[in-house]
Parts: sequence; C-alpha cells; structure tokens
Amino acid sequence: MPASPALVDVPGRLVRVERPEPPLRFSHITAELAASENAGNRFDVLGGGVLYASTDAQGAFAETTAQFRRSASIIARIARAGGSLEEQDGPSVDASWRASRILRTLSIRDALPFVDIEDPDTHTFLTQAAPTALTGAGVSVLDVATVRGPNRRLTRAIANWLYTRTDDAGTPLYGGIRYMSRLGDYECWAIFEGTLVVPVDERRITVDDPELVAVANRHGIRLT
Repeated sequence: MPASPALVDVPGRLVRVERPEPPLRFSHITAELAASENAGNRFDVLGGGVLYASTDAQGAFAETTAQFRRSASIIARIARAGGSLEEQDGPSVDASWRASRILRTLSIRDALPFVDIEDPDTHTFLTQAAPTALTGAGVSVLDVATVRGPNRRLTRAIANWLYTRTDDAGTPLYGGIRYMSRLGDYECWAIFEGTLVVPVDERRITVDDPELVAVANRHGIRLT
C-alpha cells in the first residue's frame, strides 16, 4: 500500500471565472446539500471552504459554461421539427452572462502539497486508509471512473477526509486536490480554505475572447 496519496505542487498562478465581487469567494456547503449525490460542488467540504480554479483559461471557461451545452434531447427535437441548430434560439453565453463575470488570475503562496486524485497510488491509498468514506458513498474501490463520475457524495467524502487530515501537531497535511475536469483534458484545482490565495489580475470576458471561442466550438455552446 502506498504510504500516502500521490502529491503534487500547485502552480504558482491559476485562473477562474467568477463574479467581480467579492474576489476569490470560497464555496461552502450545508449538511443537507452535502448528502446529495448530484447537487452541490464536486469537492466541497463541511465546515470549510473550497476555491475552484483551473490551470488555464480554457479550463475555467469549460467548467463555468458547461450548463449551456445542448443536450441530445434538444438536438433530436430540433431535428424532428426539420430545423437546424443555427436557426434555433436557446441557452447561450450571452452579453449579460459575460458582463457579470471576469476571468481572474490568482496567486497561491506557500501552499501545502495537493493530492492528485487522478493517480492510482491515491486510489489505492484512499481505498485502504479511508474505507468508511468510500462505503458511505456506496463505493467499494476507487479508480478514474469513480473519481470523475457523477456521485458527488463520494468526491465530497474524499475531500472532507483529506481536508481533516493533520500531523501530530494538528497542522493540516494537504492544501487541496488536483483533478481533471469531467468535460475534457482540463487540469483543475480544489483549493482548501487556509491556503493563501491572492488576486493578481483580471480581464473582461468578450464574445471574441479566443479561449472562450475555442471552448464554445469544442463543446457546441452558443455565444451571443
């Protein structure tokens, strides 16, 4: 058994899409929401905050615009009606959405190591070190499919277990979690409260932003 989960250093700078105020707002979750398999954020922890960020702008845009992807049922309905996707109105990343958000760059200072949730060493370690966290979420062993799957009770149970690990002096062991987006090859980070994060830069989101356009084309998202 690995003596610890696989650990990585977080990049010094990350990016996230967020509302301008307040900057770098950590996500918190209620006990009721934490018990849900399909609601709430993926790595939220009870009693603490988590800040979500990506290594690059495309990852940040993908994570925050996923809700605007057209579903298969909508596409099928349009096809049955003899229409085309280009002619149809519907959810889109519009001017009001863009105006209410910015792309913010943040700096991470003196961070504790992050747990790489994608690594098989981490899967083996957690399966043996935190069995109650897994079985409580209905999972017997961890692998890439389970940690990227839709069961948020599982991913939050893992996050909560890691968030509460300390050394003999009571100092936290981990600064957060490295994970890959369920949407594609986007590297993302769940940053535990207590990690020092500082806003560095910000930019407005425009309809012709090349990173946003690339994500929209890749995932079939309308920009209006």
